Amino acid sequence: MRILWLSVSMVLKKIKYQGFRNLVDAELEFSDDFNFIIGKNGAGKTNLLEAIFYAGLGSSFRVREEENMIQIGESFLRVDAETEQVSAGVFYDGHKKKLTLRGNEVRRLSNYVGWLGLVILSIEDIWMVRGGPSRRRSFIDWTIAKISAVYLSNLIEYRKILRQRNSVLQNGDEPDDEVLQLFNEQLIKTGNEIYRERAAFLPKLKDNIMVFGDELGLHELTLGYRSTCPDMHLDDRILERIRSRELIVGHTLVGPHRDDLVFSIHDRPLRDYASEGEERAGVVSMKLAEAEILYKETGERPVLILDEVSAELDRDKTKILLGLLKGQIFYASTQLPDFSQTGIMKNSYFAVDRGRIEVSQEN
Repeated sequence: MRILWLSVSMVLKKIKYQGFRNLVDAELEFSDDFNFIIGKNGAGKTNLLEAIFYAGLGSSFRVREEENMIQIGESFLRVDAETEQVSAGVFYDGHKKKLTLRGNEVRRLSNYVGWLGLVILSIEDIWMVRGGPSRRRSFIDWTIAKISAVYLSNLIEYRKILRQRNSVLQNGDEPDDEVLQLFNEQLIKTGNEIYRERAAFLPKLKDNIMVFGDELGLHELTLGYRSTCPDMHLDDRILERIRSRELIVGHTLVGPHRDDLVFSIHDRPLRDYASEGEERAGVVSMKLAEAEILYKETGERPVLILDEVSAELDRDKTKILLGLLKGQIFYASTQLPDFSQTGIMKNSYFAVDRGRIEVSQEN
């Protein structure tokens, strides 16, 4: 099935960064179409992509310890970005983070995420297949969060409740029953809100993954959901049944934070039966599915960020991938891809060397 793309795209016009990784402070303007970021390994290509991602989502796709993003010798980092309609920025000094949107400070991440639609495809994404459930949960959580501020708000609240409930469970064989029951009620309420949005989202994800799998030669690529709660519903009976086990291990054993996505090909788990090339094509299908869902939900094609994503794909699949990409694309690699048979005509070219970026136009 050939996918028909309509081009109403979200476009990042400009970014300005200061004190970010190894990048020399600069302000860059981007093409509405392809932006190729070319340089040797370690030159700073991924750092530029991370700066774009950081401005768009207020977090890194590489590290949890954000202080590591502050350039050595500097006391803070700052990244500002603009589309035609919106300006936003992130300031971080190693202790406090300040988010601004349209010139106003935003105190909640859930009110910031979504101003710029972003999807990143990285060579590290293969761990979505090979790695543990947390990688796959992160994928589904962030995808839904980009289109639902309520979901992100519930997710943040759920994690807070989870930490508090786990603290009670770790108090020993005789926890405070009233306090535990209070956290049970909160966990059930917020957990089921998360389940409700996941249940509505999963069919869309499954359908789009199948379509893009076909495009990349992975026929019968399917998605399943493995829940710790029957029918994705948490209640008192479930928590009571596992109470003794939770007191032994000291943490919550059921709920959205323990669930998993299962990717299969020909009804067999992708991680067990697919080749490395099929695994990578499967991950690309997932990310393209994410981009398509964001487009259908928002009416605008998200910005696509590709970090060496074609390095492990064969030449034919790389050409297919390039042909499927629509909207504004940031493509980082050690060398330009083969443009033949892709239809790519207009782009901007950024040469990266030791954190310094030089810009030229290619047509």
